[in-house]
Amino acid sequence: MSSSAGYGWSYVDQEAERRRRLRAQLAAEAQRAENLRRAEERRAELRARLLAEERRADLRARLGELNEEAQGLRGEAGQLRRAYRAGKVRVETVTVGAGADEAELTRAIERARAANGRAARELAEAVQDVWAAVLPEAVVEPERPRPPRKPVRNAAGDAATAAAAAEEAARELAERTDGVRAGALAEAQAVLDRDVPRCDPADLERVAGLVRSLKAAGTVSDVRTTLTDLAALVQHSVLRRGRDEERAELRAALVELAQETEPGERDRLVADLTAAEDPAYLRPAVEAAVARADAHRNRGPVAVALAEVLRERDYLVGEDFTDLLAEEGEVVVPFGDPEPGGAAGGEAPVAGYGLRLVLSPDRATLSTSVVKRSGGPTAGDGTADGAAGDGVDEELDAEQDELVQQWFCDEQLPSIEEGVREKGVRLERTSAMAPGTMAAGVVPSGSWPPPAAAVPRRGTRKPGRKGSANAAQAWQQQQRQRER
Repeated sequence: MSSSAGYGWSYVDQEAERRRRLRAQLAAEAQRAENLRRAEERRAELRARLLAEERRADLRARLGELNEEAQGLRGEAGQLRRAYRAGKVRVETVTVGAGADEAELTRAIERARAANGRAARELAEAVQDVWAAVLPEAVVEPERPRPPRKPVRNAAGDAATAAAAAEEAARELAERTDGVRAGALAEAQAVLDRDVPRCDPADLERVAGLVRSLKAAGTVSDVRTTLTDLAALVQHSVLRRGRDEERAELRAALVELAQETEPGERDRLVADLTAAEDPAYLRPAVEAAVARADAHRNRGPVAVALAEVLRERDYLVGEDFTDLLAEEGEVVVPFGDPEPGGAAGGEAPVAGYGLRLVLSPDRATLSTSVVKRSGGPTAGDGTADGAAGDGVDEELDAEQDELVQQWFCDEQLPSIEEGVREKGVRLERTSAMAPGTMAAGVVPSGSWPPPAAAVPRRGTRKPGRKGSANAAQAWQQQQRQRER
């Protein structure tokens, strides 16, 4: 055993720790729910964007058909004018800009449809006028029959055949391209339905652009290349967004955890977490700050636990014990009067000796050591009168120090350690000094606790001092009483 010992301690308020974990989990879950909400918004946004693109594409296709119809009407009107010198037919082609929206495209289609209808009516009237002019001539002078011509195979016919073959090949290639494109669009739609909600919002415009390119791809090679680019973009975007969401959830949990730190550190940690691209590297700093704050907060419950354990063993624990130990970090507790078989006294001559307890201000460490009073008390009543010269000598010999230290280590320290652990304080001994290695430390008489400062001893203790009381609750009760 040892005459003095050092400990690392930890005190866990299970309910407070459970609430802390729940708050951190709640913050992370709230951030996850926000991420899911935003993902659904991205899904709806891209779906609306793609649908709008499809509608605009359909409207452009319809406008293109009407313009092709106008071109046909213009060609017929030109032939009629050249052959029969018919009146001019007005044919209008309607065009729109590349960024035209649905409303502008719809208005353009209506104008094109009205222009084509007007041109068709004018062309019909021109044809009717031509027929009215040429029909009488055809009746007066019937056309003479001409002998049929024999078909002549020439270079022009060969060219026509080659052109027809080329046209057929082009048609087959177009059909194949259309089939490949349709399959690629179906595959792309499946990828978008599955992964777009997890994409980075900054990539949605590029995704929509690749979908447009895929629909407009004119060759099988272009279709496959565009589909590959789209799949790669979505995959990279999902990975990047997943990483960002994990960081956001971790940041929310760490910000909530940082609320448990000291005010001076809290604002700095929250600012660092908010500004950090990756908050993971700040986790150790937050946890260390919380541990420091816990050590500071738990000094009170630890002091209460020590006070209760020492009172149970009839140490002369003063009413100000918990304040001195928790706030100033050091307190001396006399062993008490020597009583045969007593918890503190036993048969050892311990009058004038006591126990010094020190709580580190910035670490969760506790040290204990046997000390003696300068100008010590009498062995009988424990009162001090150094000026009169009554009581034991100021300098007790080394043999007496070793005897008291041995008694404390054998009969007191194990039960104190066990009692403190039963109060919920985890102790881990980190250092020890054997009895007799050093003389007991000397405490000036003016710093030695007077007997009047001690609470009533066993058998006369006030209610509410039972060893089974929860240390945290006792500390909180003391704080409330002090505030009142």
